[in-house]
Amino acid sequence: MTGRSGRGRAGIVGMVVGLGALVAPPTGAAAAGEPPPLPATAGRCVGPSPVTVRETPWALRLLAPQAGWPLTRGAGVVVAVVDTGVSAAAPALAGAVRPGADVTGGRADSDCAGRGTALAGLVAARPTGDGGPTGIAPDAEILPVRITDANRRISPARLAAGIRLATTAGADVILVAAGVTTATPDLADAVRAAVARDVLVVAAVTDRGGENGGDPPVGYPAGFSAVLAVNAVGVDGAAGPVAADAGTDLAAPGAGLGIAPSGSGHYRIGGAAVAAAYVAGVAALVRAYHPGLSQAEVRARLERTAIPGGGSPRGVGAGTLDAYAAVAALAPRQGDPPVPVAAGPVVVPAAPGPSRAARVAGLTVLGAFVVTLLVAAATLTRRGSRRPG
Repeated sequence: MTGRSGRGRAGIVGMVVGLGALVAPPTGAAAAGEPPPLPATAGRCVGPSPVTVRETPWALRLLAPQAGWPLTRGAGVVVAVVDTGVSAAAPALAGAVRPGADVTGGRADSDCAGRGTALAGLVAARPTGDGGPTGIAPDAEILPVRITDANRRISPARLAAGIRLATTAGADVILVAAGVTTATPDLADAVRAAVARDVLVVAAVTDRGGENGGDPPVGYPAGFSAVLAVNAVGVDGAAGPVAADAGTDLAAPGAGLGIAPSGSGHYRIGGAAVAAAYVAGVAALVRAYHPGLSQAEVRARLERTAIPGGGSPRGVGAGTLDAYAAVAALAPRQGDPPVPVAAGPVVVPAAPGPSRAARVAGLTVLGAFVVTLLVAAATLTRRGSRRPG
């Protein structure tokens, strides 16, 4: 699989990418009422945050997902978080986290680093009664897939294995927050397999800053054309830095309040990974409300309902995510050409678990039943009209 035009970067030296810019080292006591940044302390697990936030953060005020909740809250959709695992012990994710899988074996419903849990909360945190922020799709399920090693690093091989695990486990949306700088054939094949199984892959354009103030490197899998590549925008609407050939497709708020692996507190998180989590949450709403749409159609809907402007296409792509329009628009920009999505022959080795397919099949059966009733009613009406007075 090749990157989209202008996205490939020949000769990139393979690198292993760690947790990146989502987390920050502790900077002392947080200001009164302000949650601390998500710690990146090596060798220790992230514990509860001392601050529980009850105000709605600016990102959720901008996206206003609650406007679409009368239509859907994401029920029946599975969002895979391919990262450090997701803690099933987080109160805001109670009952939402599947056991998941670690690429080296075992479950992934625990999270020492805290990053995967924070992102999963942005997608699907449930109301807990403490007034804290709720996720974009609070009825969606989370499928955790751990791809980090003991040092919290990832590699192209681990990332490819994680995407394959998420695909075969029945994910409808795959969120990839941390990328690598090498577009390996194995990683490309894993993305192709997900797309062939009708899974929408959403990835941050990068999770690293550039060296010496320059642009960050291209991140993969976001660098593949079949992946919805997401960049961050700030409160001022300015887009985060991306490589000249990164190929951004969409932008979303790049700051949020992440839930901790335990307790009710919150940590501050930011960057393109956060933006990608918001997009994954809205994608879950769209897949739940429009179960007959393919992943390519969901992607096109997200892009065509985006708020244009806010920077160059390099930084924001089609524009900034519009959560309500993505769900509720009846016919976004009729007549627009389809968004090109790379495809190719893929052999997928295992059957997926429960997914959108069951819901689509159910709708098909229901539609056939309704048609049968209508035909029967019409027949009875005709017979009745022929009876003698």
